[in-house]
Amino acid sequence: MSSSKHIILGVSASIALHRALDIGSELRKGGHKVSVLMSPNAKQLISPLAFQAMTLSKVYHQMWETVSDLDHDHIRLAQDADLMVLAPATAGTIGKIANGIADNILTTTAMTFDGPRLFAPAMNWRMWANEAVQANTQLLQNRAWELISPADGDLACGETGPGRLAEVSFILDRIEAAWSRPKKA
Repeated sequence: MSSSKHIILGVSASIALHRALDIGSELRKGGHKVSVLMSPNAKQLISPLAFQAMTLSKVYHQMWETVSDLDHDHIRLAQDADLMVLAPATAGTIGKIANGIADNILTTTAMTFDGPRLFAPAMNWRMWANEAVQANTQLLQNRAWELISPADGDLACGETGPGRLAEVSFILDRIEAAWSRPKKA
């Protein structure tokens, strides 16, 4: 990957969450600083410590963590980072961000970040096809979020269809391509 960047990796509670560990690890190996932000439900699937071990960085998973320096993590992270990627992005997280619901560290930071933003949905094909999810996806795209479309294939529920998280290598390629897009003024 190109010169060192600061990347926010937002993760939400999809069964594909384990692949976000690989994304974070590969970004770190590429020399990038990775700040992981977890939705509250993501912690039910993978411990924040797993992401900390893979990225060698603090993992943010609580909105109101006690801090001695009164730092506002969601604002500072948004100001300091070069790119934000949501992978996996669930229907709930997509809907919250698309509709301005900032009720956790991930969605609040997404509201304040103004650089290149990508999202990689992962969910059951019926959820992905749902009219509300498609409308929220379009809203994000209209607001300069770049969609990394889900792949078609076997899903965790035993069904087959579009909804799989895109391959890690494809997501990494899309992150690399996004470097050329400057932050919005």
